[in-house]
Amino acid sequence: LNNFKIAFQNFLESNPGVLQNAEIVPEGDKSLIVLSPLSLEHFFARNWVSKRYISTIVERPQRLLAVSIGIAAALSIYPSSFTLLNSTKLSPLDSSHVIKVHGKNWPAEIERLSNESREKLKDQKLEVPDDWNSGDIYINPHTVIALKSVIGAVETAVDSVFSPGADSGLSPKRSFVVIRPPGHHSHPCLPSGFCLINNVQIGIQYAFEKYDVTHAVILDIDLHHGDGTQDICWLRGGWKPEYGDESLNDEPDNLFDEYEKRSALNGPKVGYFSLHDINSFPTESGFATQANIKNASTCIAAHDLYIWNVHLKPYKDLEDFNRLYERRYIEILRKAEEFLLEARNTHSHLSEKSFESNGKIPAPSPFKAIVMISAGFDGSEYETPSMQRHDVNVPTSFYQRFTKDAIKLSNLYSNGKLISFLEGGYSDGALVSGTFSHLVGLQNKTWNDNWTNETVIKDLTKGCKPKWTALKKPAKTETSRWSNEVIKLGRAMIPK
Repeated sequence: LNNFKIAFQNFLESNPGVLQNAEIVPEGDKSLIVLSPLSLEHFFARNWVSKRYISTIVERPQRLLAVSIGIAAALSIYPSSFTLLNSTKLSPLDSSHVIKVHGKNWPAEIERLSNESREKLKDQKLEVPDDWNSGDIYINPHTVIALKSVIGAVETAVDSVFSPGADSGLSPKRSFVVIRPPGHHSHPCLPSGFCLINNVQIGIQYAFEKYDVTHAVILDIDLHHGDGTQDICWLRGGWKPEYGDESLNDEPDNLFDEYEKRSALNGPKVGYFSLHDINSFPTESGFATQANIKNASTCIAAHDLYIWNVHLKPYKDLEDFNRLYERRYIEILRKAEEFLLEARNTHSHLSEKSFESNGKIPAPSPFKAIVMISAGFDGSEYETPSMQRHDVNVPTSFYQRFTKDAIKLSNLYSNGKLISFLEGGYSDGALVSGTFSHLVGLQNKTWNDNWTNETVIKDLTKGCKPKWTALKKPAKTETSRWSNEVIKLGRAMIPK
């Protein structure tokens, strides 16, 4: 991050009022932003296809540049509120916390396909199996490096929020992890919707194995239902999930009874709470199965499961959206709180029983929770029309408001520990504005809608173009001057 540090110092020197007016934020009250530059190594490598075909590939490395500009925008307003860390840690795909989520065969299959892709791509052959959606999923010889770096970045964030420093108020308890490809469509052994491994579930499993986390909440605000994340919750509850290719399932069928159920797995109890568009992938008309639609509409708090899905609705204006938020969308936060409150009360009850029995009844593990956000920004008002072809979205201010409410939940039940993972968001405008708003919320700060009006976003997204150059003459407007400074900061975060 040397280039960024130099650029940030130059920014502060050129804009002395920014730091002078900024409040002093103790390290423990900051948010950690974990960057994963090696995520850039996962890219579309079928160089023989047409430019028109390539233009349809929306999960691309350039997404991280847009996110970086969103980060820079937040830093320009709140320069003392964030700590940046470049994670270059490479963690094995056969790590225990990956295998617990995906089994042994699936990570090995990804490695095999990545290793074999070099010759296939060289021979202009499709590098993924025929039964994969090759328009969504691709692999190259470097994909394994990217995925190892994703796992490493996830581990880095978890290690940070559970560090002694975080517990004593000397380092951040909250983190935003900038990784790709996204993960919430990834089933145990089935890739889908750009996703190869389930980043958030791997993070929870790692927190369980290393820090004895007993309960986790996943708040998914991507435009699309996180069918893979939910499916893994069924697996954790002892139910047979949707494996995809059964040959990749390394668990014998006799583990499950005739109803495809077994005892809940020994591990963290995970609640999944999603706000999404029921008419978009994986429940889009013409594509969705009856099972897809049922899954994306499931609301259950029984049978070792805690899953709650709420569907987005169109709105007329901001006032109308706020009514929807207060009456409908906040339901996933209320249900998440019910899940954690019930878990904490159950723990207290079992602890009392153990005490009264003089230890004859074993004491439960100490209640220890974590709040996770699957932060997809493809629901943004600035997402492309093709991604939002069913006319539902959220205003940019939603990301700040929802994140602030999620922090309240974490303060009540997880000692303030919260980790957010980048999921979707495919237009530059959606990623810039969504990241900006989300980070302001992550610091529990005030939002101003003018920060991301159409003029501002038009200026900021110019910086996402490969051949962008900084202004050589004084900017004509204050907005253009600020945008130019922010773009320079954001681009300095990306390795050349």
